[in-house]
Amino acid sequence: MSQVIIRGIVNGKRVPSRIFEEEIQEAVRQGARDLLIIADGQHGIGGRIWPRSETVRITVEGPVGQRLGSMGMFGTEIVVRGGASDDVGWLNCGAKITVLGDVTNGAHNAVAQGILYVQGSGGARCDTMTKHNPRFDPPQSWYFRDVGDTFAEFKAGGVAVVCGVNPRSPKNILGYRPCVGMVEGIIYFRGPIEGYSETDVKLLDLTEQDWQWLTTHMKPFLESIERSGYYDELTNSVGEWKKLIPYTAQERAKRRPFKKTISEFRSNIWEAGVGKGGIFAEYITHPTTVLPYITTGADRRYKPVWNNEKYAPPCEYNCPTGIPTRKRAELIRTGKVREALELVLQYSPLPATVCGEICPNPCMDACTRARVDAPLNIKGLGRASLEAAAPKPKEKTGRKVAVIGGGPGGLSAAWQLALEGHDVDLYEVEEKLGGKLEFCIPRERLPQDVLKSELERFKETGVNIHTGVKVSKDKFDEIYRAHDAVVVACGAHRPRRLNVPGAEDMATAYDFLRDINTGTPPDLKGRRVVIIGAGNVGMDVAAEAFHCGAAEVTAVDVRKPAAFGKELEIAESLGTKILWPKFTEKYVKGEGRVYFTDGTSLEADLVVVSIGDSPVTDFLPPTVHTDKNGWIEADEAGHTSDPKIYAIGDATRLGLVTHAIGQGRKAAMAVHALLSGRSYYMPAPKPVIPYDKIKTAYYDVCRGEPFKPETEANRCMSCAVCRDCRMCEATCYYGAISRQESGDGSYAYVVDEALCIGCGFCAGICPCGVWEMEDNI
Repeated sequence: MSQVIIRGIVNGKRVPSRIFEEEIQEAVRQGARDLLIIADGQHGIGGRIWPRSETVRITVEGPVGQRLGSMGMFGTEIVVRGGASDDVGWLNCGAKITVLGDVTNGAHNAVAQGILYVQGSGGARCDTMTKHNPRFDPPQSWYFRDVGDTFAEFKAGGVAVVCGVNPRSPKNILGYRPCVGMVEGIIYFRGPIEGYSETDVKLLDLTEQDWQWLTTHMKPFLESIERSGYYDELTNSVGEWKKLIPYTAQERAKRRPFKKTISEFRSNIWEAGVGKGGIFAEYITHPTTVLPYITTGADRRYKPVWNNEKYAPPCEYNCPTGIPTRKRAELIRTGKVREALELVLQYSPLPATVCGEICPNPCMDACTRARVDAPLNIKGLGRASLEAAAPKPKEKTGRKVAVIGGGPGGLSAAWQLALEGHDVDLYEVEEKLGGKLEFCIPRERLPQDVLKSELERFKETGVNIHTGVKVSKDKFDEIYRAHDAVVVACGAHRPRRLNVPGAEDMATAYDFLRDINTGTPPDLKGRRVVIIGAGNVGMDVAAEAFHCGAAEVTAVDVRKPAAFGKELEIAESLGTKILWPKFTEKYVKGEGRVYFTDGTSLEADLVVVSIGDSPVTDFLPPTVHTDKNGWIEADEAGHTSDPKIYAIGDATRLGLVTHAIGQGRKAAMAVHALLSGRSYYMPAPKPVIPYDKIKTAYYDVCRGEPFKPETEANRCMSCAVCRDCRMCEATCYYGAISRQESGDGSYAYVVDEALCIGCGFCAGICPCGVWEMEDNI
């Protein structure tokens, strides 16, 4: 597209600033990348343009109003053929702005990124309240001549350069009282000055590094303002240049910030005027103690405490398996990608299968990062562990453990016990391992090659696998006597049925899905299918029914359906209808119709019941208690009423696959404690860190970057765990916080009680929520 011209006067009338700005933005949206703006005093020219990965060049002629380039974005380049009014580049976020003339008051105020080149002079209060995000280059402000009063007031980052060529005020090129309240950043200048805020900044010669930066960046500045001929003059001698930089917080703490202490004021001024003890002296009989406004030690009301890892990150807290995603991200950030991907195998033998494919990922639902843009792609991190090597088991203990059931829970328990060095026998009634992963989860949701690969890795731990073994009462008794402990993970494979007429003609979800996964799918071409029960298993049935050729699929439930996540999404995308509340009255197969108690009915060539399954536990001895529905009674660690028998997964209660994985790990820990001669107590879970303790303002929005472990690790906000950013140390005005490293490489931040005033800045600035203010009792 050729250059687009936008005029500030149309048909003899001045275009209002708001409309003028909208016309510029609309031109950019339509593809314009080279614009000529003929202004007539309009404000905000060139601001708030988001060119994405392209460059938008804007040339401005004519009188320019206020806030030129305000809130300018990366990729925006503005050149003004003349001077500009107040607040040029206000809140600049990355634009490059060149003014071929003077700028008036407030140029480049409150900027975070970007560049301002000025061919002439700057007005009053330029470069105030600037800042610097260390993830990006610092903002730069260049003035060819000089600047006005109160320059760099409250400057908190960035670089300013004042060249001092033909200044308006030859004796003072930085104006009256520059650098008041400056806490970060640097100012390079060439020429005389008359005073500056010596309380806040110090005057120094340039270092070799300073000089290299200045001479390197001087060329593009002079080229942009059409003054390249001055390069030799301005870089002739480093001795002509000086710099102003702020005192560090530690340096400020050592300097006396006040001319008089409170005690000096009281004794020398207050008491000298009103008498010793003050105006209430005649009423006070007890000894008086002067307590200053700023106190340390025991006199503080609150004290800061470095509560590193006191809380659990939301992701880990909400993961039934307890996978430490935050620790995984930390390892990746430090270059230990292999160790990070292998870490998850300490918690689950099936991270790619479960975390990466079928889990609804409650960890991602809880992720704090979602409050900024989107949760960490923990599902992708799970998939990335597919090729990770199996951990090496510990030295053999000589103890034997049996695990009954080769589904997710049994695999998890057997895996953990084998890693602890125990001899493990795994008994599975089917010829293949995997349980419902193998026989019931649709291949669309769980690719077979992923499960197969992880089951092959499982075998590397040395577990003795016995497939095709049905455990009867006698077989269980034999297993019980031959092993030191038994973990029952038989799952729930007895489908629940309805007690209504025609129930015998209804299929069950378990059998329906199993037939499909074992290679004998039903022919449903053109048929109508009704599913009773609209949970996630019901949605799997619905999706598979469509894949088998069904013309119409309806799921009904007695209450609001419990289905959610990927299962619901797939079923609805294929055309599944969901009706509720619907109570089934009967099914008449001959009519091909299912009737409901509300008087309605649906045509149904096939009815599939999906209202849950229950375990088959008739092989267990009477020492193991079950409830009236057949569920084994067990605590969180799998302990049953028989001290030698543990139970987990769907044998104890229905849940997600990830629940079974987590229960398998907990039961394995309990068994290991038993076999090691130790009592086992379930560790109390850490409380989850409150979201308001995490400072989301520090994090920029990420926009759809391709998945890479390194990218996700950098997005992790390290909730509840110190990221070692040292912001607390740098922020502490009195230098009361220091980082102390131990011989093993670990570290801690400690507080010098004699210096700390309990101000709470450390807690207020900590991005990870580690610092807390507690009562100083």
